[in-house]
Amino acid sequence: MEPMIKTYDIPSEERTSNTTDFFVDDINNINSVGLLNIVKTDGSDDDCTASVIRTNNGNIAITAAHCIFDYYLQTWNTNLYFFPGYNNNVPGRVGKVYAYKSFIWGDFRQDVTRFDYGFIKFYYPEGRKLQDDTGAFDYDLVIPQGNVPTTVFGYPHDNSGGFVNCPKDGQHLCQWQGDSFDFPSTLPNYEWYRGINVDVGYGSSGGPWLRNYDPNTNAGNVMGISH
Repeated sequence: MEPMIKTYDIPSEERTSNTTDFFVDDINNINSVGLLNIVKTDGSDDDCTASVIRTNNGNIAITAAHCIFDYYLQTWNTNLYFFPGYNNNVPGRVGKVYAYKSFIWGDFRQDVTRFDYGFIKFYYPEGRKLQDDTGAFDYDLVIPQGNVPTTVFGYPHDNSGGFVNCPKDGQHLCQWQGDSFDFPSTLPNYEWYRGINVDVGYGSSGGPWLRNYDPNTNAGNVMGISH
């Protein structure tokens, strides 16, 4: 598989303008998950979910490929803005973070389901790492089989999805916990997927599926994302 890479040209004076000062009030203490605002080629915008993962670089998040690249137009979305810790219409502790580069697999252009995941590298003040200010999730390359206790986060909007006790207005971080399960072996590429018994709704695309999530430390392992 060959990766595709998109670089975003943000004026230098804007790249870290909203990341130098921390916000005092932190309504959402899960700062490693955030709202991803997407600017499309026609100027319209949309939202997804992304989460910071632990890397040597320190400025990397995972999300869905279709949040980065428009499959139907076969072109990159124009800009991506990340608000880690966003909740209740309030940015998290580091404000808005600008995308520097995006990475998806080239195969996504032909198979929108199987390769629907991507990574974003962000501009961040020199000498600092985003993950040090927000926290970060580890990630799994080998997923256990069978039923696995799983925690899912997302920002569903238009009252869509099956999250309970959450406004589902695109402004609140919603959470679901339960068992994820293997796909039946009769389905194509079944080994690539896991399922849960809830529709996460519009806006939750790219949100992390976490194994071993600890709500006390907000630590866990990303083993997949919502599509």
